[in-house]
Amino acid sequence: MSATTKPTPPPNLNSAEKRRRRLLLAILAGLTLLLLFVTFLFIRYLNKPEPLPELLPVPVEVNYPPHYLLSIYDVDGPVGVATSPEGDRIYVTEMRGERLIKTFDTDGNLLGSFSPPRTTSGERSPVYIATDSRGRVYVTDRLQHAIIVYDRDGSYLDTILSPSLTLSEYVAKHTGSTPAPGSFSYNIFEEDVFYKDAEGNEQTLPRPDYALWAPLGIRFDASDRMLLTDVTEDAHSVRVVPSDIILSPNWLDFDLSAMQFGTSGQGDGQFLFPNSAVDDSQDRVIVTDGNNGRLSVWNGQGEFLFHFGSGSGDGALSLPRGEAIDGRDRLHVVDAVGQNVKVYDFSGPEPGYLFSFGSMGVRNGQFNYPNDIALDDSGRLYVTDRENNRIQVWSY
Repeated sequence: MSATTKPTPPPNLNSAEKRRRRLLLAILAGLTLLLLFVTFLFIRYLNKPEPLPELLPVPVEVNYPPHYLLSIYDVDGPVGVATSPEGDRIYVTEMRGERLIKTFDTDGNLLGSFSPPRTTSGERSPVYIATDSRGRVYVTDRLQHAIIVYDRDGSYLDTILSPSLTLSEYVAKHTGSTPAPGSFSYNIFEEDVFYKDAEGNEQTLPRPDYALWAPLGIRFDASDRMLLTDVTEDAHSVRVVPSDIILSPNWLDFDLSAMQFGTSGQGDGQFLFPNSAVDDSQDRVIVTDGNNGRLSVWNGQGEFLFHFGSGSGDGALSLPRGEAIDGRDRLHVVDAVGQNVKVYDFSGPEPGYLFSFGSMGVRNGQFNYPNDIALDDSGRLYVTDRENNRIQVWSY
C-alpha cells in the first residue's frame, strides 16, 4: 500500500514582502489610471482640438491665514496705516504723544515724522491715512476737520478744507495768483491763513468759514478714485471722488461731491460711524459700518445692495474699523472689539467668511484694540495695534 502524497503548502510571506507587493499593486493601479486619463485626453483632443490648458482641470486656490512676522515699535497709540505705492515705506498716524505721522521702512526702521504746519500736538488728531499713485500722503484730521496732504517725504502740500474748497484755492482766490505748494498754512484754531507772496514775504488772510463736514476714513482704489467716509453729525455718508479731480495739475477748482450716498441710522442704506470704504472687482463699494457692527455693500452707482457680517458666529463683526482688499477679492476687516482681523471672500455675488487671525493679548500675534490695516504687493499686511503701541506685520 503506497503512502498518500500531501501537496506542498505555499511558503509563508513575511510582512515586508507583503508590503512590497501591496505597493507594487498600488503603483500599477495608479499607472493604469494615469494611462486611462491620458488616453481620454488624447481621444478628446482628436475629436475637438483645444489648447492643453483648457483640457486640464483648473486648480482650486487655497485660502489660509497669514503668519506673524514682526512688530514695529516707536509709535504712540497708532491708529492709521498706509504703504507707499512702491511698497518701500510705511506711514502711521499716532493718537497720543506728539500725534505725529511717522514713516518706517519695511524692516521697521524709523525714517522720519511730520505734522501739519503751525500746529501743536493738542491742535491735531490724525486718524486714517492713504497714498495715491503719485505717492502723495493724505491724512484725515479729526480736530482740524480737514484732509491734510503731504508729499512722499512728509513735506506739506495742501489742505482740503471742505468738499468744495482747498487751501490753495482759497489763497488763489484772495490773492489773484496761484500759490506754490506748501507756501501757505492753516490752523482751525487760529484766525489767520498764512502765505508767502511772490517776493517770499509772509502775509495773512482772514480764515475761511468753518466747514460742516468730518472726514474720517480715506482710501484710493487702483484708478486713484478717492473713497472717503464723512461722519458729520446726523449726516454720516460716503463720498466717491473721480480720479481726474484727484490727479488734476492743481486743486483750484476742487469738488468732492461727485457721488455721495448713505444717511445716519441703523436701517438699510444707513451708517453709524462708517470707518472705511473700499471697492472690489465688481465695482461694489464695501463700507465698514462701525457702530452698526456690519459691512454695508453698495453698487457702483451708489445704490444700497445689502448688509453683511452682523449677527453671531465666526464671521460676525463687533466693531469693524479699517479694511483692505487684495487682488483675489479677499476683504480684510479689523475688528477692534473682536481683537482680530476677519477675512471674507468677495469674489462672487455672495460674500463668504474665510478665516480670522489674531487674538487678544500682548504677545506676538495678539492685539489690544487694533484699528487699521494696509496691504502691499508682496503679501505683507500691516495692522495698527493701538494699545500695544506697535504695528504688527503679517505675511501670506
